[in-house]
Amino acid sequence: MNKNRRRKEYSTLMIVNKNNPNTKSFSVQTKHLSRLKYYFLTLFLILVSLIISIFMLSSKYKQNQHAKQELERFKKEIAGPLATDTNIARIYIKKIDNQLVKIKKYLQQRGVKHSFSIGGDSNNKENAIDSYKYYNVYLASLLKDIKHMPLGYPHLNRNNSKFGYRSNPFHGGSSEFHSGIDIRGETGDPIKSTANGEVLLAEWSSGYGKCIRIKHSNGYETLYGHLSEILVKNGQKVKANQQIGKLGSTGRSTGPHLHYEVRYLGRPINPTKFLDL
Repeated sequence: MNKNRRRKEYSTLMIVNKNNPNTKSFSVQTKHLSRLKYYFLTLFLILVSLIISIFMLSSKYKQNQHAKQELERFKKEIAGPLATDTNIARIYIKKIDNQLVKIKKYLQQRGVKHSFSIGGDSNNKENAIDSYKYYNVYLASLLKDIKHMPLGYPHLNRNNSKFGYRSNPFHGGSSEFHSGIDIRGETGDPIKSTANGEVLLAEWSSGYGKCIRIKHSNGYETLYGHLSEILVKNGQKVKANQQIGKLGSTGRSTGPHLHYEVRYLGRPINPTKFLDL
């Protein structure tokens, strides 16, 4: 044994039980007794850390349980109805598609060229915003086409004479083909264009008297005859519902009225089909 090595100092601890005359004793190194307070402090810090960890784990568990409950509530109260609403919206979008297809076919039958496709990208159907943007653009295009198609009344009043063969008002007993409809009114009543277009003729025209012819897109023309006054000129651009003249009885006429024609590719067609949708 190394003689230079320091000898360890020991202290004796005695445990006395007042009910038992026997005592117990044990020896510990004296240095541990001097460090005892540090041991207790370390133990205390360990216990405090353990308690804090347990508290934090308990709080985290409660948060997780709350989040789980909120997720279940979301699935029940929001996600479920939202999925149902989405399915309903897709059904309505499909119905809108079908209606727009019918509108496009109808316009094509009437000679309206409409190049915008129907149905959109199938991927867009998964995104409501993209679908709404698509329909907004499509309907804007459709509205543009409709504005160039002669729809509605040039003058709001009763029809006096219909399209087709009729008795000649100037030669009793004979019949003649009436290429438009006559609409009653008072001299000076406003006459309006039924669609956007360009004025082809704005002058006296034989039996029509003071007459206006307007060229619309897609092969359509409209004619307004027996006017008392013309308010537009040749080559002028006009818009739907714009006043272009005044009702009268000029030319081959039996009294104040408007003779109104709709022509497609130069041939007169029944205007009554265009008065109401």
